[in-house]
Amino acid sequence: MHRTPARVTGALFITATVAGVISAALLGGGTGSAHRQSAGALAVLVMAGAIAMIPAALFPVLKVYSESHAVGYVVARTVEVVLLLPAAFGPLILVAAGDGGPDPAVRSVLETQDTWGYAPAALFFCLSALLLNVVLLRSRLVPRWIPGWALAGVALYVTDAGLVMFGGLTTASPAHAALVVPLAVNEMVLAVWLLVKGFRAPAG
Repeated sequence: MHRTPARVTGALFITATVAGVISAALLGGGTGSAHRQSAGALAVLVMAGAIAMIPAALFPVLKVYSESHAVGYVVARTVEVVLLLPAAFGPLILVAAGDGGPDPAVRSVLETQDTWGYAPAALFFCLSALLLNVVLLRSRLVPRWIPGWALAGVALYVTDAGLVMFGGLTTASPAHAALVVPLAVNEMVLAVWLLVKGFRAPAG
C-alpha cells in the first residue's frame, strides 16, 4: 500500500539524518577551516532540502486519515526548515568575512542564533513528529510500537529543547544526546521499515 510514497519518505528521512550528523560533526564548536565550515553549511542545506520534501511525499497518505493532521505536518516541517536555514547561512557569512571576521553586530546576531536557533527548530520538529505519529498510531499504517516509541521520544526531545533554551543544558552535553537519541533512532527505524515493508493496510 502506498509503496512509492513509503520508499521516498524512508529515503528522505535517512538523507536528512545523515546530512544532519555530518553538519553537526563539521560545524561543532563553531570553529574550523573555511572548507570545513562551507561543507558543514552545505550539509545543513541538504538536510533542510530533504526535510522540506518529506511532507510532500507523505501528504497524500496522511490526508486519507486526517487532513488536518496532514496540513499541520506540512506547516510544522516548513517552519522547521525556515528555522534551520540560518545554521547554514551563519558559517557561510563567517567564511566570506575572512580572517578579520564579520562586523561585531553581525557576529552578535550569529551568536544569538547559535544560542536560540536550536530550540525553536527542535520544537517544530517535535510538533511534526507528534502529528505524524498520531496518524500512524490511529491508522496502523505501520506497527503500533513504532509510533508509540516516537511519542515517548517526543516528550524527551521537548524536554531537551526547553532545557537548552533556558540554559539547563548545552547541545554538547551527554544529557542532550540521551534525550534526543531515542526519537532520532525511532525515525531511522521508521525509515528502514518504510523502505523494506512500506505502509500496510489497517487491520480490518
